[in-house]
Amino acid sequence: MSLESAQTIISQDIEEIIAAVGEDNFKHLAWKTLLITGPQGLLGGYIVDIIARLNETILSKSPFSVIGLSRSPIRKESRLGHLLNKPNMWLIKHNAIFPPDIECLPHYIVHAAGRSAPANFTDDPIGTIDINITALRWLLDLAVKAKTKSFIWTSSAEIYGNPPPGWVPTPETYKGNSDPLGPRSCYTESKRCGEAMCLAFHYKYNVPIKILRPALVYGPGFPIDDKKVLSDLINSGIKGQPIQLKDEGSAQRVYLYIKDAMIIFWKVLLSDKNGEVFNLGGLLSEETTIRNIAILVHKICGIKEWPKLGSSPSLAGSPNRVCLDMIKTIDTFGYTPTTPLTEGLKKTINWAKERLI
Repeated sequence: MSLESAQTIISQDIEEIIAAVGEDNFKHLAWKTLLITGPQGLLGGYIVDIIARLNETILSKSPFSVIGLSRSPIRKESRLGHLLNKPNMWLIKHNAIFPPDIECLPHYIVHAAGRSAPANFTDDPIGTIDINITALRWLLDLAVKAKTKSFIWTSSAEIYGNPPPGWVPTPETYKGNSDPLGPRSCYTESKRCGEAMCLAFHYKYNVPIKILRPALVYGPGFPIDDKKVLSDLINSGIKGQPIQLKDEGSAQRVYLYIKDAMIIFWKVLLSDKNGEVFNLGGLLSEETTIRNIAILVHKICGIKEWPKLGSSPSLAGSPNRVCLDMIKTIDTFGYTPTTPLTEGLKKTINWAKERLI
């Protein structure tokens, strides 16, 4: 595997993220500590990589420490394998459902662990609920004890369910349209309950909670084996295989490239917008169908055949359109996502190819 080349693609994004957020804003992290769950996930991996880069540059004399709780072990070939034995980086194999035996009181907490792929949360519904509820509870208790400066809970746009046409693009004020007894309910309802718990701790204990509702974030570090739609498309593309869609591919989606997601993430974490909820998604101008994304993957990967259409039904409760209203997020933090889908897919596919060499 060409791990170094794959990491170079991520490193280019990281430099742009730091520049967009502003070095002076990151200086507030000097001598502080972050506790993060899910450091090997897409969001978590970038968060930790950014901190490692900050510690090599503007925070070299006053490093920002990381305690990362990862359900799977971090090995040399892992997504964060290049950070093993780095100073101020404690990447621990630990199931975040249970509190770790650590004495540190973190200044920042990010709960980014979770089973977001339908194949994962339908296979393990109880574990899905536990990571969204049980783990969140002890993290919130820790935040009270530590008097944490900022706490981010990565909820999900899944809480909106399948909005009617009048609520697409979907704003933070939409109450949701989902089945609490359906096959997706273990994920959707535990995310909804998690949001309620966060706000309860904010109101009662003044925990500086910020809730992010990400939708369809992708990029280098994207798990192409988790059986999500985009994962399957990329998997087929990099193998040179014509894509076989499960249905006609008419569902409409708006994807958000990880660089843009990270710029917004850091602006939220370092802000004073406590007790608020923010959508984290792409722009309406980038909305397209699954079929068109498959065609684009074919073009990027040099596959001459057209994607093949199927007729299998989607998982019950799957939304027809996923498109978040980003007005509140953009107006609050002054940043509009800039990465076109074509550019983001090229970077993601190139990263995946380098990992598989």
